[in-house]
This record gives sequence, C-alpha cells and structure tokens, in this order.
Amino acid sequence: MVTDYGFPAYSDVDDGNIVGNVNGTQPGVAPARSFFVYWENPRGGNVGKGICSETTSYYYQWVGLKNNTQWVPVDDLTPEPILVEGQKPSPNTLTTTTWTQGIVDANAAFNLPKQPNNSNEMFATDKNGQPMPAQNADGSIDFKKAKEDQGLDGYFKLVTWPVTKNLNDTGTVNNCNVNPEVYNPMRKGLAGIDDGMSDAKKDENLTAGWTIDTAFYKYDVPRPDDPTITNIQNDTDGSLNASGSVYTGKLDPVVSGECTPSKDDTHPNTVTLFGEDPGNPFKEGQSKSSDDLVKSSDSWGFKLGETVCRVDPKSKQGGSWQIQDTNKQYPSPDPGNKYNGYRRYHAWVTESASGFGLTSFFSNIGTAYFVSNENAPDGKLSVTVPHTKNGILPANSVVTVKGTVSPIYTAWSSGGLGMTDSRMAVSMKQNTVSDWTSLLTTPANTFQRDAAAGTKSSATNPTSGSVLNIVKTTASTWSWTLNIPADKFTGYNGDDETEKYTFQVKMINPLNVPSDPASINRTVDMTPTTLILQRYDVFQVAGKAYKYVNGNTKVPETKGTMVHITWPGKGSTDVAVGDQGSWQATPPEGINQGKFTAQVASDDAESSDPQSGNFQGGNESAAVSHGLEFRPSTSSLPFAGGWPLSVLKILLMLILGLAGFVACLRNRQESRY
Repeated sequence: MVTDYGFPAYSDVDDGNIVGNVNGTQPGVAPARSFFVYWENPRGGNVGKGICSETTSYYYQWVGLKNNTQWVPVDDLTPEPILVEGQKPSPNTLTTTTWTQGIVDANAAFNLPKQPNNSNEMFATDKNGQPMPAQNADGSIDFKKAKEDQGLDGYFKLVTWPVTKNLNDTGTVNNCNVNPEVYNPMRKGLAGIDDGMSDAKKDENLTAGWTIDTAFYKYDVPRPDDPTITNIQNDTDGSLNASGSVYTGKLDPVVSGECTPSKDDTHPNTVTLFGEDPGNPFKEGQSKSSDDLVKSSDSWGFKLGETVCRVDPKSKQGGSWQIQDTNKQYPSPDPGNKYNGYRRYHAWVTESASGFGLTSFFSNIGTAYFVSNENAPDGKLSVTVPHTKNGILPANSVVTVKGTVSPIYTAWSSGGLGMTDSRMAVSMKQNTVSDWTSLLTTPANTFQRDAAAGTKSSATNPTSGSVLNIVKTTASTWSWTLNIPADKFTGYNGDDETEKYTFQVKMINPLNVPSDPASINRTVDMTPTTLILQRYDVFQVAGKAYKYVNGNTKVPETKGTMVHITWPGKGSTDVAVGDQGSWQATPPEGINQGKFTAQVASDDAESSDPQSGNFQGGNESAAVSHGLEFRPSTSSLPFAGGWPLSVLKILLMLILGLAGFVACLRNRQESRY
C-alpha cells in the first residue's frame, strides 16, 4: 500500500445497503481495516481427517527500513512483537478454499480496535493499553508520523510468526494425545527483532517469519551510485586519458574501475559491463538521471559480464571491479574487436539489498582503440653532407636525411572519431659513443588519412634545431626530409671513427611501441684540410697537409689527398700528399718570380656513397699563397742548387771543352817521342 496521497472515504454497498464504511485519511495514513492476518488451513481442526494441530495465535510486528541497509522495529507502533490470540480456525467441515471469503472476513484480524466480540485485532497499544503514537483510535495507522519520528526510509513491513499447537485430546479414534506444543517461535528465539540484535540475527528472525503486508510513505528507493571506468588494460598503465580513451594491443582487454559497495555484505552490489553495439551506438545522456533507460534499451550494448563490487580502501568510491571483454560476446554479424578499430564500454551497478534489484545509471564511457605493432620504415635512406668552400662551411649548412614511411595508424584531419596517428622518430648516434641523440619526433596528426596527395607539412625540434618537411605522395605514403644543423656534429678529434654516424628512423604506434628501425651509416666530415707552406722558391715548393689541427695537436691528412697548385701565369700542378702529410712540387721551368697558390679542392671526406656508389665530394681547404723566392744566400755557389739551369749548362760545356784541349796537347807531345 502506498500512502503518499492519503485515501478518500469509502462505503461498501451490497444490494443498495451500506455494509461497511471506511473513513478517508490524510497523506501518510493507511485507513482502518486496510491490513489483515488470517491463518487459514481448510483442514485445520478436522480430527477425523488426521489433522492434529491448529493455529489460533501469532506474533506480529511492524518493522521499517532505515538507511536502506537494515530493518528496525517501528517504535511508534510495535517496538516489540505483539501476541494476538483468539483467531478462529476454519470449521472442520471445510475441505477446500471455496466460499471461504466470508469466513475469513468474520474471523481475520484487521487494523481495528478490539471489539467486545472479537479480540483478534491488530491494534497497537502500550503496556497501559493506550494507542501507540502512530496508531490512531479508529484503527488507521499514521506511517508519516512513524517515519518522521524515527528517521525511517518510508518502507514498512508487517511480519508475523504463527504459533502452532496440538489439538486437545478428543477421545476419538484419531487420538491426538501428543506434546501440547508443536511450535512456538518466541520460545525458539525467532519471533520479532530489536535494536540490539546483530544484522545476522535480524535476518534470521525475519526469514523465520511471514511478511503479510507492506506499506510505503514517500519511500524513494535510491539507485546505487554510478560506477566509473578508470582503466582498460594495455601493456603499461591503461588509465583513461582526458578524452576517456586508451590504446591497447589486447583484443580481449580487462575493463576495470571503481564502484560503491553495498553496506550489507549478504546483499552485494553487482557491476555489469556492456560493450557498444556498432549498429545501435550509445546515446548521449544515458548516464544522466533524466534519461529513460528502459526506452533506450536497444542502445545499452552487448552484455559482456558481471561481477561483485568489492571493498577497496584505495578506491575513492570505496570499492573496485574488473571484467574482461573476452571478445566472444558479440553476436553475428558484429566482427568483434579488431586492430585499427575501437570499442566503447559503459557499466552500471545493480543493488540487491532492497529486494527490488534497482540499477544505477550508466557510468562514463571508456573507449579502447586496438593497436597492433607498426611496420618498419622504408630502409632506403639517404644522407647529404655539406662541405667547406675555401676552408669555410657555408652559413646555415645542414646535414640532410631523407626517406619514406607508410604508417598503419593515421589521424582524421576532420576530427572524426578514431585513434591518433603513429609518430615518426629520427635519431642519430656518433659511432664512438653509446648514446642516441633524438633529432625530431613528429607531433600528433602529422599523418592524416584524409589529406590529399601533395599535402605538405613541417615540424621543428627547438632542442636539436632540426627541421622536418613532409609531403604526402600517395594515399598511404609520405616522403620526408630532415635538415640537421651542422653544428650538432661535434666531437671530431682527428680519428676517422669520430666522423662516422648512424642515422635511425622508427615508427611509434599510438600505444607508444616502436617498430623495428631503419638505419644508415655515413661519414660526416665537414672539417677542411689545413695547408702549411714550408718552402716556396723557384726550385721547389713544399709543405704539410693536416686534416685536423687543435693547438699543438696536428693529425696529418690522408695519404693520396691531392693538393692543387696554381703557378703564376703558367698553369697548375696536382701533387698527392705523401707520408706524414708532406707534399712538394717543382715550379715549371722559366718561372722565377710571382705568387703561387696551393689548395685542396676535395679531401675525399665521404668516400663512396653507400647507396649509389658515386663519390659525393669533400671539403675544400683555404687557399695558401706565397711569392716565389730566388734564395740569394746560395746563388753564388756553383752546384749549390741556387743557379739557374742554363748557367750550369754553359759551365759544364766549358769544363768539358778545356778537358778535351788538354788531352789533345798530351797526345801530340807523346807522339814526338
């Protein structure tokens, strides 16, 4: 009975005659004669039919729900169970329930004052016989007062415990001379409840009794608190990000979260998880109290499983839960979870303490994006290294690395539902050290699936100074160029190994798992040869070539490097660097003055390109010049290396002529004798 609005007066009319009147009541008041108890056994008292027991008394008690967790005695009505005696058993002539309504009406107990001819009434009085506070004089019951005086929830139950006795010995053929008492719940300690009882004892006594009637006054059965989804299993943390999603490599992830556990351990709260049906997507507002969950049941999704909300001290809601999406609960034609796809989840809680099985509203929506490992980038990488001109590296010089990638995961530029794109990460390592230097990692939404071919984009890493330019070449392929400032290549100490670098590129999927890398090894030499002149006269020019100079540390240039010498007005000469970086050249005949210039045009810095096999060129040294000298300190000495060659030839001829003349004179003298 719901008493929220009260009841109008009522008259029972039979053949034009009023046979009964019920007074109207105010909100919260149940009318008189609105509840009854009658223990009917059609065969009761019929000794001849072998029935030797009867029920003529019982205990009753009004109990109320408090805090939606426990039943307590209604203090304004029945703080203790009340024994009612005098109920008349059914006549022993009855063998069926047919036409028993009149018998029940005459012999049942109602919420009425006790009448002189019927003590079998449920009228709550105190020990002095005065009506209890919520018991009105006409028999009506004020549940509003009972609720407000005791702070009850507004849910009341009338619980009864019958007392069964054996019939008196009648001396008939079926002798019923047995124990005088068959069952008395009070003697068993099972009748009624009180405030001092434990929850378990209350439950035992209420279970032993019979709930005959119920009444309500403004009873709002509270829905359980909504659960929350906080985590969808992946290989790391799995916590939902700000958008309520997570990337996972598992097609059968465990979905977990928080919940509010029941205050009654024997009646736990249960969490049910649903996965979205793509054909009937979740509707906005399903987690709001204004939404009609019944009408939108088609959009609840597929039921994936349920579990008890367990107490968890670490949870903000006091409890936690987890349910695995086994990827087997999706009926055809749904394909189930698959990579490069997603699934949305929500959950609710069902309580069992009230007996109504109410559900909470839906939780937040958690989205799982299913991610596989990324493909390795294209291994056809190329590296271009800048070189010095006249011993100086041009301003803003960069080392350029190029390649192509085809990421599996690409983003929607329109902002549509879907996972973000994979990232491309480029790094380098000087081969003589162990650490990698990050050059640039692409930001989100660099690789957009619906961008047209030819679409360009760029990104800059302020730390490394590297600049990336990307062009979408086909529907799924992007070419990229990374320019690295030349000043990022440090640590050269004259050892060729310190000029060797490995460049590496890898794709990182949305789950932050990297692919296998693609890499290339290249020599990055941007240090020019240093030329030093040691001799510069008309007979010879010579010097040293160093590939690295740092104070007193000088490392000779590689043997075979060509030094190009330009003579004053007489062409040029190329000579190879020899041992210990030495080089020398003889000026062409006839040059006895002027300025010559020496320079290394290319120091073969890179050797052959590993991809094409073609030489890419090297560094140009700074030019060194000097005027040719005659060396007067040795020019007066014959054969000292200072005279011109023509003078030497004349002297030689004169000497040879003189020697021949002397020989002829000796021969003539000898012939005379």
